Amino acid sequence: MSKQTLPASSGTALLLKQDHIVKITNTHGRQVVDFWALNPSDPAEYLSMSHNHAIHRKLHFKVGDTLYSSISQPILSWIEDTSKGDHDTLISACNPLRYKKMGVEGWHASCAENYQQAVKNLFDPSISQEMKDRLPITPPTPLNLFMNVKVNEEGGIVFRAPTSEEGDCVAFKALMDVIIVLSACPMDQRASEDWLPNPKGVHYAIVAA
Repeated sequence: MSKQTLPASSGTALLLKQDHIVKITNTHGRQVVDFWALNPSDPAEYLSMSHNHAIHRKLHFKVGDTLYSSISQPILSWIEDTSKGDHDTLISACNPLRYKKMGVEGWHASCAENYQQAVKNLFDPSISQEMKDRLPITPPTPLNLFMNVKVNEEGGIVFRAPTSEEGDCVAFKALMDVIIVLSACPMDQRASEDWLPNPKGVHYAIVAA
């Protein structure tokens, strides 16, 4: 698969076969990408940040780590990261109510809606109603690629400007057939004192191992 564009503030879902690799490139730098993985045979099984916290006993994952599903099965292997390694595993996907609470009036694109629409577009009408009913309606906590979140000494969460630069990339190898869902985060509200997000597009590609 040649390099594909994921436009700013949009989402997509794609099937990644076992042993194939998905590569996400931060084309312009400093763009957060929400990342999910689902089992296409049973989408109630998904890449779970909380299970990985328990298994790895850490909050941040890196190249060489195996990532696990919501039933503690290996689902992905993290094989490449050319960024400084700042990625978040704590923050939920942005959603319409969060933007409303931030003072945004009217509709605003969100990672939660991008996830829901991308998964719906991938599955419909190819699966049974029973399978559709097993799709997580509320997006699981994503792996927030290139998102810079720290935990301070008091246990508080601190948002910082992303450290990713133009052309930085990450890559994951599928340890089973998976559905990958990506959202180029639409956040454009001030997230911290040193960062006013400006949503941009990214690129992704699937390659054989």
